[in-house]
Amino acid sequence: MTVLEFFKRKIKALDRDSDQAPPAYDPVFLISSPLVWSAHVESYLQERDIPFLKRGQMGAGLAIELGPVNEIYDYYVPREALEQALADLDELKELIGN
Repeated sequence: MTVLEFFKRKIKALDRDSDQAPPAYDPVFLISSPLVWSAHVESYLQERDIPFLKRGQMGAGLAIELGPVNEIYDYYVPREALEQALADLDELKELIGN
């Protein structure tokens, strides 16, 4: 599933009734990582074909002022892929020092 398909599904889900259970593709927080280690997190997810969203914590203005090295990224995966993403997460946390 590409990121574009992920967003299309998310938009369609907004049209549904709120009484239903949360859709399986709702984004769920997985891990935070500094910029230096973010490539490891991304390759971990890409190797497993898990779509993800990456969101910086500082925002563009602060990242420019302080420098991109200080940026910390939060990674979100679809609820349906969470179990697969958590399979070897301890190994990844050890690698990035989280």
